[in-house]
This record gives sequence, structure tokens and C-alpha cells, in this order.
Amino acid sequence: MLAKAKKWGNSIGFVIPAEIVKRERIRPGDAVDLVVRRRVPKLEELGGTLKLHHKLEDLLRLMEEGWDDL
Repeated sequence: MLAKAKKWGNSIGFVIPAEIVKRERIRPGDAVDLVVRRRVPKLEELGGTLKLHHKLEDLLRLMEEGWDDL
């Protein structure tokens, strides 16, 4: 499930879609476990231009081998 964080008073909250609430039978006051991962947008979603400080093939290689060689 993908959800955007929203300002809620002095906190940040998430809305759980109704289909998940129904499927998981979540009720107000229920405790739920959340797995939080920051979503990294795909390049095509960013739009505009991308200015790289390194060659693309070097960056792709480093993603596989590790960043210590940079």
C-alpha cells in the first residue's frame, strides 16, 4: 500500500484505505504493526532533467558493487 504522509495537528498521520480496513477488520482503537519504508520515486516520475556528477554507467556499477569506490 502506498500512502502519503499528511499533517495532522502537531503530528503526521496516514489514512488507511477502506478496502484494507475491511479486509483486515481494523476497528478504532486496534493496535496495528506498520512497516515503514521511504518510497524513492522512479526516474520517469521525477520529470525535468537530471544532472549527474558521475557517469551513469559508473553509478549503476556502484549500485551493484557498493559506494566505497566512489
